[in-house]
Amino acid sequence: MSAVLELSQHDDVVRLRMWTRRSAAVGYDVSAYLVRGILVDTGFRHVTRDLRAALTTLRPRGVIVTHWHEDHAGNAPALAMSGVAMWLAGHTERKLRERQQVKLYRHIVWGRPDALRGAVTPFDPAPLQVVATPGHSVDHHVVFDAGTGTLFSGDLWLGIRVKVVGASENPYEIVKSLSRAIALEPHRMFDAHRGLVADPVTALAAKRSWLQDNIGAVERELDAGTREREIVKRVLGGEERTAIFSEGEYSRRNFVRTVAANRSR
Repeated sequence: MSAVLELSQHDDVVRLRMWTRRSAAVGYDVSAYLVRGILVDTGFRHVTRDLRAALTTLRPRGVIVTHWHEDHAGNAPALAMSGVAMWLAGHTERKLRERQQVKLYRHIVWGRPDALRGAVTPFDPAPLQVVATPGHSVDHHVVFDAGTGTLFSGDLWLGIRVKVVGASENPYEIVKSLSRAIALEPHRMFDAHRGLVADPVTALAAKRSWLQDNIGAVERELDAGTREREIVKRVLGGEERTAIFSEGEYSRRNFVRTVAANRSR
């Protein structure tokens, strides 16, 4: 599997941008970030060799894993096995120890991580703050550097008008988590898939507003008894090819389904 790891410097932050030829063909890459000697996320398994080589020079004192998805935690088991200290939420650690099954397209693009085995060496990530921001996943966290006002947003933001969502996402929780991130008043934000984001408070607030508007629109259609397929068309402009590529795991239809599933909770 041909994979690429590209390093770039943004003042005090090093971006480790990773992709495969297959992921690039469909517009996907993912980034980890090094700040204050701490690596935020580990990238995916297909880039393990290149990541190890980069870390021999970068020499992080520890790793924070924002959530268990394989494009973020794919190298956590290998790094933990080699003795790298790690901050993991309990749910994240359990998921990694179970070695999650992933659909074929995810295995091809990112690779399926090995199971996390043995003890994990913990560390205190201070002065970085790790803030729970569930919604994209139950265990999702962002990382905030209060000293520089820098937010590492993981998969919380991803863009303003993101109509495709995962089958297990909770849009109501994402709205709350966006508010939690806005309250930090970041001056700078690094997104796991979009890189450096200008004016993060405005970007986060715009995402929250768009989500709230579209959640409301879906709710009204559900109350009117509109069929799922028609709601996707009316509110979200119809389905897109991601639904086919991901075997329905990520789709606009899931936006409607996750609203229906979580609205009364």
